[in-house]
Amino acid sequence: MLKENQQYHYIYRTTCLVTNRYYIGMHSTNKVDDNYIGSGKRLRYSIRKYGLENHVKEILEFLADRETLKNRERQLVDTDLLNDPLCMNLKVGGEGGFC
Repeated sequence: MLKENQQYHYIYRTTCLVTNRYYIGMHSTNKVDDNYIGSGKRLRYSIRKYGLENHVKEILEFLADRETLKNRERQLVDTDLLNDPLCMNLKVGGEGGFC
């Protein structure tokens, strides 16, 4: 059960329903349903082109703290994933920020 005023750390995947391209990211929040869908450059472009309604975010896993979250994203978003033509990530995970 999710509690109010608790910090949540999770890995998510946002997928474009039109192209099947996806973005994997990390997010920390006090409110799980804060409507955050991601902030990657290619993801933002995809949302502008195909509309927010054609993108779906799914939470893949919750982590205990921000450091564990960064490490997990680093494991998932690696150079192999970046080579997937359907992947919208631009850089390896674990650091956050913009490209």
